[in-house]
Amino acid sequence: MTAQIITVFNQKGGVGKTTTTCQLAGTLGYRGFDVLVADMDPQETSSSWISNGPEGFQFPATLWAGHRYARENITTELGKLASKYDLIIVDCAPSVDNASTWASLLVSDLAIIPTKLSPADTSALPAALQLVKNARQKCGREYPVRILATAFRKQRADERAMLEQISSNEAYPDFTVMPIQLGDRVAFTRSMLSGATAHSMPKPGEAVAELDLLADHVCELLGLPTEKGE
Repeated sequence: MTAQIITVFNQKGGVGKTTTTCQLAGTLGYRGFDVLVADMDPQETSSSWISNGPEGFQFPATLWAGHRYARENITTELGKLASKYDLIIVDCAPSVDNASTWASLLVSDLAIIPTKLSPADTSALPAALQLVKNARQKCGREYPVRILATAFRKQRADERAMLEQISSNEAYPDFTVMPIQLGDRVAFTRSMLSGATAHSMPKPGEAVAELDLLADHVCELLGLPTEKGE
């Protein structure tokens, strides 16, 4: 394989997996990387997002509807695609029991677990963390695993406390919380409805700055330059 594979997954739906996938893919695409979004969710949220752009607009990443392939072929297909791209970002179905999630984690170079900061959302983290721990043991590679806080409202004391709580999780000391959070931004929602990224929105505010910090951190974790060709 030549492409680096980023698996974005969680046990729970509605935590920002697709937002993370598409916004990160678009940000890295604007930086010159050849990025493939592998939509492994039968709900096809990433597919709808990327295909929903206005006439003449080209999303800065390519889409692959991987969930349509038989589960036993996922690893093989990712292997074939890896020679054509710099990065593959996999948007997984909301289930740790999904075979395609397991297959993706076995060939990953980075796993990102998005979560909102409420007890209902963070209660799903242990299952996701255990799954990726098992996958790393199975494949024999200790690739980085990061938890990403999404829809973060830093003015909320309860969310700041929850972020601190999951940051101090001693059960999985290697699986740390990213130093960047994606805020509860209108630009993220509007860009999804527009089939674009926050970069294309009028007055995106701090949304683009957050995405740039996230992309910088991902490149650092993968040992990549922040822009292709640097």
